[in-house]
Amino acid sequence: MKMRVDKDEDYSHSIDMAVVEHSTRLKAPADVIWGAVKTPAVFRRVTRGLLRMAVIQDRDDQWHEGETVVGWVFLFGAVPFSRHHLHVERIDETSRVLSSREYGGLIRVWNHDINVTPVDESSCLYRDHIEIRAGLFTPVVVLYAHWFYLMRQRRWRVLAKELSR
Repeated sequence: MKMRVDKDEDYSHSIDMAVVEHSTRLKAPADVIWGAVKTPAVFRRVTRGLLRMAVIQDRDDQWHEGETVVGWVFLFGAVPFSRHHLHVERIDETSRVLSSREYGGLIRVWNHDINVTPVDESSCLYRDHIEIRAGLFTPVVVLYAHWFYLMRQRRWRVLAKELSR
C-alpha cells in the first residue's frame, strides 16, 4: 500500500493531490484477468455493495477505448453520492493497462490505471493506481479509496480462483 500526497502545481489555488496504489497477486493467468478487467460486469461484481453505477447495470459487453459513461454513483449500493463521469481513456492490449479518467461531485479528478502483469503461467500481479484531487476533501476521499481498493482486490482474489478453474 502506497500513498503520496503532493501539492498540485497545475491549479493556481493549491489543491492537494493524492496517489493511492494497491497491488495483489492473483492466482489466474494474466490473459484471463485482463479479459475480466475489460468488462463492466466484472466491475459490478468487484464493487457490489461498495458502490453502484446504475448507468452500467445492464451492460454485458466490454469497455471501449474512448467511451464515456455518465450516471449516478451510489455509495454502498444505495446512498446517492454524485453524478459521475467515467471516460475510458486507454485500453492497451500489449501492456495490459486500462486507464480511466473520472470525476463527479466532490471529486475533481479520479485518474485510475489498472495494470495486469504476468508473474508466471498461472498467476499475475494486479495493480490499481489512482490519482485523486478533491480539494479540502482529498484526505477523506483518500481514506475511502484505500478501503475501497483493499475490498476490491480481496474480491479480485476470490474471482481469480473461480476464473482459473
